[in-house]
Amino acid sequence: MSEIELKDVSVLYNSKRGETVALNRFSATFHDGMNVIVGYSGCGKTTLLKCILGLIGYDGKIFFNGNDLADIPVKDRRFSFVSQEYALFPHSTVFDNIAFPLKTMGAGRKEIIERVRQVAEITDLTPCLSKNPKHISGGQQQRTAVARALVKRPSVCLMDEPFSNTDEIARAKMRRWIKDLFRKEGCMAIYVTHDFREALALADTLYVMDDGKLSVSGTPDEIFNSENEVVRNLKSGTFY
Repeated sequence: MSEIELKDVSVLYNSKRGETVALNRFSATFHDGMNVIVGYSGCGKTTLLKCILGLIGYDGKIFFNGNDLADIPVKDRRFSFVSQEYALFPHSTVFDNIAFPLKTMGAGRKEIIERVRQVAEITDLTPCLSKNPKHISGGQQQRTAVARALVKRPSVCLMDEPFSNTDEIARAKMRRWIKDLFRKEGCMAIYVTHDFREALALADTLYVMDDGKLSVSGTPDEIFNSENEVVRNLKSGTFY
């Protein structure tokens, strides 16, 4: 069982226009299951993921299973990340794309073959393993990116709007697929989206952000029926 706790996490970006507050004393706790963060563009969702991944500095504290993340080297965190861009190696096969994290960890050939085949089976990619990304569909490329994130059996998988480049029909299929997948794998997921309908469909626990802060959290039903102003705006806005 995994837990990530953020306590009063703040991030300031400096630019020619001055300081921008990306996170403003953000506090929340994420548990096993599908944790979905929803909010309008610019509210700090991606910045939050970057803090957990160790890509940017922050004020405040982030704990993983009770241990301060600042004391855990990034390479030892066993976190994985899926972004909007699939970032696949175009001249490598699907097999090699999925295997890449294991190779960087120094895993043996037998372990790599076994684990890649396992994750390819659960992501329906077995027929694609010998193909290059340009020879598979967009949905298969998405699944390759997810498979690569899962192959090292991460404790936490963070996803930043991974289906934003697909049409609504494909997105609906991928939502169902990814929720079932993470339940089978038993991995904590933290999933970022600006689409309120997607958030409701995916979440075990839903977190609504606004201006760098946590506005409200709860089950999808609790959030949908909430009188929270940000939730009302999301329900009535263009993202619902």
